[in-house]
Amino acid sequence: MDNKDLNVEIGNRIRAIREAQNKTREQVAESANISAQFLFYIETGKKSMTAKTIINLAKALNVSTDYILIGNVNHVSKIVNTLEGLEPDKLNLAEEFIKIFSKGAMK
Repeated sequence: MDNKDLNVEIGNRIRAIREAQNKTREQVAESANISAQFLFYIETGKKSMTAKTIINLAKALNVSTDYILIGNVNHVSKIVNTLEGLEPDKLNLAEEFIKIFSKGAMK
């Protein structure tokens, strides 16, 4: 796969994530500290990105960089992202549940 095809594939993945989250290009671009125009070029495969931009987009879209680059879903990252939004009391409950679940899964 050449760079152009790779850029198109990555851009399609970023656009699909953004649309699935019902976010505008402007919202994601602002969160990622890039222009909406540059995000358009990324989504259409016309431009590539620096590592910093990939990291910023991953944070803005709440996905792993692996998912942006190669489409791999990191289940641990998904769990961490889910837990990050919990209030402290609910986070403690989630931690207890994970401990109980882990012990049961090990048997």
